[in-house]
Amino acid sequence: MQYTIWGLSLFSGIVMVLPVIFINEKEYVQSKPTHIPLLPAIKNTFRNSNFKYYLISDFTYYTALSLMSSGLLYFVTVLLGLPDSDGGKFMGLMVVLSLLFYPFINYGSKKFGKKALVLFAFGVLSLIFVTIFFLGKLPFTPTNQMYILVIFASFPLAALGILPNAILADIAQKDTLETGENHEGMFFAVKYLFVKLGQTIGIAIFAMLTVYGKDPGNDYGLRLNGVVGFALCVLALLFFTRFKETSSRK
Repeated sequence: MQYTIWGLSLFSGIVMVLPVIFINEKEYVQSKPTHIPLLPAIKNTFRNSNFKYYLISDFTYYTALSLMSSGLLYFVTVLLGLPDSDGGKFMGLMVVLSLLFYPFINYGSKKFGKKALVLFAFGVLSLIFVTIFFLGKLPFTPTNQMYILVIFASFPLAALGILPNAILADIAQKDTLETGENHEGMFFAVKYLFVKLGQTIGIAIFAMLTVYGKDPGNDYGLRLNGVVGFALCVLALLFFTRFKETSSRK
């Protein structure tokens, strides 16, 4: 475990240095300092109704995603009775399939719009959580049940891994044009504050639900994660329907 942590820390550190080395920021942006103090700047972001709907949807999504990532090993071993070594295999497969969906996400966002794909992704993800509730009880072998879950989860994870940041960039740019003040950094700062908060709350919810059972034959708490995740995804979908999509940036 310690070697894994050191290895991931070293790898992620190297990867995060790459944009600093290879991307010349001045070619893409015109930096202008803002004169608005911190707290008023934060309040200004929440006056943007589009951003509020976006933020609530994003927060609930990351809470639900945290439930899935926290429980994946339990879903594999307890609900399906598979060896714990299969957890890494299915997680790796999900990542690879998500990457394969990226070109289709880029094409689909241009053809159908970012909002439509995000709503569809929330809908599919809500069905994934319904499937989690019934894992081990479906008329398929345990391995095939997991393959079904991973294959169908890869699309929403790909869509919701790409599109939200692109949408937030559109929100920030539109706000700058309307107000004359550069708040782009503040929009992303608030977003990632709520991302971390959502991830933390998701872990806490998962831990609390395991009180109701997390062992073979006593797994109701694990299945309840499917119910809670479904409710969160539906909530994210409903709030994002209120989001008003603007034309793509040129």
